[in-house]
Amino acid sequence: MRVVALHQENMMTIERHLKSEQLVDLIEYIDMMGYGEGVYKTGPAMVSLPTDQFLADEIDFKAYAPISVEVELEENPFDWQAILDIPEAVTETVRFGDEINDAYQKIIDFLKEKNLPIPERFFMVFTPIYADYWVDFIFPIKPIEEK
Repeated sequence: MRVVALHQENMMTIERHLKSEQLVDLIEYIDMMGYGEGVYKTGPAMVSLPTDQFLADEIDFKAYAPISVEVELEENPFDWQAILDIPEAVTETVRFGDEINDAYQKIIDFLKEKNLPIPERFFMVFTPIYADYWVDFIFPIKPIEEK
């Protein structure tokens, strides 16, 4: 487990209420949207979700697609966000799959043990590596800034 900071600028965002198993579909959609649409991603796809919904069947996701510049797309379901700044967070990296529930619980236990606040929302950064996704869980422990 590590303590990190995260600062990202220029993101397309979309908020959805989905079944938890649709998360991967949302991430794949974000990863593939740049092809032929004039969107040039500058980083991996991210989502934020309520901490208390992680194990739920349906979840309120906010997805982030870091891109080079703001673009106008036809029938664009995305909003624009200029900044996401997380000054301090606890993070754990795991391969997407069976290990994510254990990693989530490990971070929750760590925060409780260290008397750190459990955030209302946390972030998952999805990095594609060959046919798999690796996930960085990002649990903010200081207030975040979103503009």
